[in-house]
Amino acid sequence: MIKVGLTTWTDHPDLSNGKKQATLPDYVANFPIVEVDSTFYSIPKVEWVEKWVRETPANFQFVVKANYMMTKTPMPQLGPVTAEARAARFNELRVAVKPLLTAHKLATILFQFPPSFRCNPDSLQYLRAVRQHMGKLPLAVEFRNRSWLDGAELSRDTAAFLQSLQMSEVVVDEPHATANGIPFQPVVTNPQLAFLRLHGQNATEWAKGTRERYRYQYSDAELARFAETAMTLADQAQTVVVIFNNNTGHDAAPNALSLQRMLHQPGTELPAQQLDLF
Repeated sequence: MIKVGLTTWTDHPDLSNGKKQATLPDYVANFPIVEVDSTFYSIPKVEWVEKWVRETPANFQFVVKANYMMTKTPMPQLGPVTAEARAARFNELRVAVKPLLTAHKLATILFQFPPSFRCNPDSLQYLRAVRQHMGKLPLAVEFRNRSWLDGAELSRDTAAFLQSLQMSEVVVDEPHATANGIPFQPVVTNPQLAFLRLHGQNATEWAKGTRERYRYQYSDAELARFAETAMTLADQAQTVVVIFNNNTGHDAAPNALSLQRMLHQPGTELPAQQLDLF
């Protein structure tokens, strides 16, 4: 099964039916999954999450982004982070996602680690601690430092390590010629879930690290490549999630809708073996 979606459900004019922002009901009419990024900054109240459950169909799912404290992302403007505060965030997120888990609507919790999170013994130990904190919850890991994937041997070691922790390694599409980019390396480390996260190929702005780095419109040829990759991963994983994050210019929704059409699944889910690009 391949599920295509977007980061957030609000900032997509193509889905809003003329309103300033799209609503969750607007969104679910088009896609079967969404990534919730607001959790990176603050943990939502359980009542809000319960409302998400009520407003979505039974087969709809959520990817929930881990809080910045949980990924050790530097946010100096928000003040220092103590070990106690970080542990509290883990506890708060576990409580917040319970309604999604109960309703079978939690696809995974995404840990997007910062560029400062290098491959070293301390980071390996921290990933083990993450698994302990989160128990048996589904987890996905996105690296932003190429030390995790620097060469074929290290890439295999990283994949094997995440597999041992039952974590999905996120396959990213982003400019990787510069020092702060990760190469596109399709891999499945969890047979339950494979994850593609698409940031665009705006190499100039990516090198600068600005918000404009997510301003990019994928071509049909690029989308066809992602369709082929998703279908290949679907042979190895029960579910393949494809999330478009190239939305500075509001290109994510049109690109995702195009990919769904290529997969013959506009607004629907189909078993991978039924998909046909041609």
